[in-house]
Amino acid sequence: MHSYKHFAALITATLFALSSTSFAADDEQDDAPVVKTSKRKSKSTTNVVKFKVDKAQVETGSFLNSGAPDSNNHLHAALSLNWQPSRQWEAQLGARLDGYWQTGTPDFSKVRADYTENFIRWRGENSRVTFGTQNIAWGRTDEIQPIDRLSRVDLNRFILDTLPNRRRAVPAVRLEQFIDNLKLDAVWVPSFQAAELPPWESVWHPVDRRRGLAIGVLDTPATRYLLQNGSFAEEQHGTGGGGIRLTRSQGSIDWGLSLQRVRQSTPYYRINPDLRAPLLMGATPAVALAGVTGPTFTAIHPMSTVGGAELEFQAVGATWRFEGAYATATPATTQDLRYITSASHDLVAGVEFFPGDKETRATLQLAAHQLHTQELVQAWKSTYAFTGDIEHPFGQGRWRANLRFASGINHHDNYVSPRLTYLGFDAHEVYLTAHLFSGEDQSIGGFHRDHNLITLGWQARF
Repeated sequence: MHSYKHFAALITATLFALSSTSFAADDEQDDAPVVKTSKRKSKSTTNVVKFKVDKAQVETGSFLNSGAPDSNNHLHAALSLNWQPSRQWEAQLGARLDGYWQTGTPDFSKVRADYTENFIRWRGENSRVTFGTQNIAWGRTDEIQPIDRLSRVDLNRFILDTLPNRRRAVPAVRLEQFIDNLKLDAVWVPSFQAAELPPWESVWHPVDRRRGLAIGVLDTPATRYLLQNGSFAEEQHGTGGGGIRLTRSQGSIDWGLSLQRVRQSTPYYRINPDLRAPLLMGATPAVALAGVTGPTFTAIHPMSTVGGAELEFQAVGATWRFEGAYATATPATTQDLRYITSASHDLVAGVEFFPGDKETRATLQLAAHQLHTQELVQAWKSTYAFTGDIEHPFGQGRWRANLRFASGINHHDNYVSPRLTYLGFDAHEVYLTAHLFSGEDQSIGGFHRDHNLITLGWQARF
């Protein structure tokens, strides 16, 4: 077990000098179209500019297992400048800077700037049109959202962060139309953007080339050799697709239907088809690999049609949420190394409630994934999981205890993350978190069972 020197390291935060004018539009105005107002309104809310530090974060962590690297460190800052020259028009510029450092064996450092939301938006009486990079967050369940297919996934820190912090903005054209209690949301992504992946040396990459393992892939001598010694490439794609979503809120019941034709941003690594024949004829992986040209694995993002449905309602003192999606083309590899696509469905059912003193919040969910094929494939055809997030404030609101967890039902696959946060510094938070994994081979918990981690961090929003 490693020394805790990284866990005990002091965190220093850069102070940001903020100069900002007042911005009168509140959160509800951001989510609704322009409505007619009385001429008696005494104070104008137009032609205002706001500079904002959306988030600043510094985190350091120490791995607990002897076979893991020494430390995992992260620096993040996101800034935005918003201008609303009139009630109809709005423009925003946004950027983020992320730094990732892993010490030990293997080690790496990565610093990268990226866009956040950069858009021009027009608001009408019952509509809103947005051009530019923006966050597209479809779905209403917690952590696992089956209809969330248009967003760009950020895998740099795998699942260390909550779902909203694992998504990036995408370039899109978006029309939102409001008709009484109905909302029609239409999105087109003209240019596909693949998921943000960490460096190959990072323990959070879905492929571990050092060990010859990949999340969800059956571990065999052939796959292990190819992953360790093969080459990787990225297939080029054009449009990211688009979708339409209809939602309705009436009383205590909300529902929605959606239809998307999209590429999933997370990669699927397709094996070179020329390797199949020599491997099936008994050639060793080394001989088969030496006899083919081109990349061994290609990251692809096949287009799929996805139909979705969602429901939320209040009953017996709790909020109940249901979400499901059916996809026509989910990629898979057979055990005789053929690439195929097959239909699949994902279902999530959850409940949010406030037990005991009503200050504790608990969100519990059941999730299921099923691949519809008779073929023998490398990955599991069906997975069922129980997930949750429990939060309890104490110390007159200055402290908060959290517990995030996910546990496989039909496979041994566990993730547990307790967190303690101090909130007594206004906009600042200081937190201590553990990320603990366990599970069988092919599972997420099994892939990361030697990557248990304790982190100490600071974050703030201004």
